[in-house]
Amino acid sequence: MKINKPKIKYTEEKTISECLKDNDFNNINVSLNEDNIIIENTNIDSAIFDKIIFKKISNVALIDVMFSNCDLSNVNFDNEFLTRVIFNNCKLSGTSFINSNLEDIEFNNCILKYMNINSAMLDRVAFNDCDLSETVIDNCKVKNLILDKAKLYKTEFHNTSLTDIDFTTCDTYGIVFDMKSVRGIIVNTFECRDIALMLDIKIKD
Repeated sequence: MKINKPKIKYTEEKTISECLKDNDFNNINVSLNEDNIIIENTNIDSAIFDKIIFKKISNVALIDVMFSNCDLSNVNFDNEFLTRVIFNNCKLSGTSFINSNLEDIEFNNCILKYMNINSAMLDRVAFNDCDLSETVIDNCKVKNLILDKAKLYKTEFHNTSLTDIDFTTCDTYGIVFDMKSVRGIIVNTFECRDIALMLDIKIKD
């Protein structure tokens, strides 16, 4: 599966203060270790953020954006549209994606504990080497999802079809599925035992 990368042709180095003053977050490169950043009511298009600590992002569409070494913990992306966005080595603990649309999104080596992904649409989304412990994915429409070496300790999947999604490289200890979500998934023999125990199925060798 090919995930389309951010289309960033050129950027101008700016500070967050300059962007906020002009209400312009297009074609920018911000890497000044700024923190407690609040961005509201705008679009971010063709942008690179490095080592930024975000306090709040609200009513913001993200198109062709790269986040590296950023902290977006507890940021609310509810009802937002994200396309061609990459998160590298970022922290998104407690981040919310309720009723959001995620297309061509990569999470690489990110901490994603306690995330809430509810009633969202995920198309061409990859979680690579990420910790999704105790994240809840509920009532989502999923298409072309990659889970590669993801830690899924006590991660919950509810009312979300995951047919043909491959879990074989993931740590699934303590994972929780409902019957709709578990149907048709791809697992290895070891993971079968974990899922059988979760479903109260007794295995006799």
